[in-house]
Amino acid sequence: MDNFSFYEFCYFVFMMLTMVYIWFGARNIYNKEYTYFDIRNLHYDEIETGDILLLTYSDPATVFNQGIICMKFIHAALCSREGSNVYVYEFGNYFGKKIGFLKLPFSEWIKYNKSCLIMINKLKIEDDSKKKRNELSLKLNNFRNDNMSDIDYSFLDFIGRYLIPGTKYQEFDNRRSDYACYELVLNMLKELDIIESLNATETYVTDDMIGMKKFNLGENYNYDEYFIADTNSLKFISD
Repeated sequence: MDNFSFYEFCYFVFMMLTMVYIWFGARNIYNKEYTYFDIRNLHYDEIETGDILLLTYSDPATVFNQGIICMKFIHAALCSREGSNVYVYEFGNYFGKKIGFLKLPFSEWIKYNKSCLIMINKLKIEDDSKKKRNELSLKLNNFRNDNMSDIDYSFLDFIGRYLIPGTKYQEFDNRRSDYACYELVLNMLKELDIIESLNATETYVTDDMIGMKKFNLGENYNYDEYFIADTNSLKFISD
């Protein structure tokens, strides 16, 4: 058996260290006891307009990407309550059948995502009222109606903007395919005036949305309450 060359040995060591790094990173992400966040039951009637959902998945490609880029969450979505129904707004691609800027009933959305680790960031409004929430829901629905798109947004297109980001915020353009999912959520929050001002959306990452501490929120809004959702209480709508 031939001896390893120096370069082959270095490559072998590099790959082993990469695998170990990703393994321990994945454990921190997917095992709840390794997170620093509270874990609470999430009940359907507690979900309100403006609540942000952050997700992480367990497929091999996601584990690899998270190990490399060191992020806990890789997908973002925004909730809206309309009457007794809750909807989720997001960029998505579910089996090639539902693609683009989606608005899904929560009961359908959770079926696709019930195996994920989900964090919910609760929108708190000063002097909250049903009227204020309804106004936000209406604005959100109008924003989607004005920006309907079935484009399959591409990570490969986005990565160029992420590596060489702009500096100034630009309004959402539904003709482009180089957005990341969290950028849509930031654009929606800006449209709702929950976020007062933004830099270029590609200068942020999904983990920046944990508690929304890095954003200039309107004085009447905060996301001080956020936790990992124990979705067992939602099984009745996801089965």
